Amino acid sequence: MVVLQVLAIVAFAPLIQGAMKLLRARLQGRPGPPAIQPYRDIAKLWAREALLPHGTSIIPLCAPGVALGVAVTLAATLPLARGSLGNVIDIVGLAFLLALGRFVLTLAALDSRSAFGGMAASREMTFASLVEPTLLIALLGGAALGHGTLLGGLVLAPFGLAGMLAIAAFFLVVLAETARIPIDNQETHYELTMIDEGLVLEYSGWQLAMLQAAAQIRQLSFLLLASLLLPGSAWWAHVAWVALLACAISLVETLFAKVRLFEVPQVLTTAFILAAASIATRVFGSLI
Repeated sequence: MVVLQVLAIVAFAPLIQGAMKLLRARLQGRPGPPAIQPYRDIAKLWAREALLPHGTSIIPLCAPGVALGVAVTLAATLPLARGSLGNVIDIVGLAFLLALGRFVLTLAALDSRSAFGGMAASREMTFASLVEPTLLIALLGGAALGHGTLLGGLVLAPFGLAGMLAIAAFFLVVLAETARIPIDNQETHYELTMIDEGLVLEYSGWQLAMLQAAAQIRQLSFLLLASLLLPGSAWWAHVAWVALLACAISLVETLFAKVRLFEVPQVLTTAFILAAASIATRVFGSLI
């Protein structure tokens, strides 16, 4: 069953990306690309030759494979099907898994000796120091009413104050991890503001296709992880929550502009405070 889960996430991840782009374009009054455009982009890039800057080590060559492997492993950890890794991997292990993918891409960007790659790597690690603790605390809030810190034990009461705070914090984490407005912007390659795109600026061909596929799989996996904190355990409930979250993200990208780079820590700090407040509310509420 876990194999079918991973295959389904890998197959539908580009469709979610394309649907979100199409919805955002329609909300802005533009026709937008078709929802299947990411499939065409990956196929086109996969057929092209991959080129790397002269003098780089083996790290940039291996980084796309590691990033894709981390994304597929993340998809396998989601406790949606029987036999998933979520029954043996806890929240801390998930954080280490995500940190591995971030570390490899950052190291590859530094190894390319590009000024923009180094700048994006510095920003990525700086903001990760705020995103990863928030992710841990938000998921710990979800596991407080479950069965420990395993991903399979995530249970949340979304209509309570503590649950709403945890969901709000995790929603901001999803925006940061998927490079969405107001944290980042996937639609631009403006060197002075980009974060996520700067890490893969030197890649092309099939290597860039692997990186794009990894980013899309991570995005859908985070949406599914957020759906675990919401009501419903049936597969159709998770699909419905993923669709609603994708619409909410597209709406946020339409209504809000990207914040200034130096204001991003303020947004991430707000998410951390919300996550901590969710645990405090639940703990003090149980003592009263």
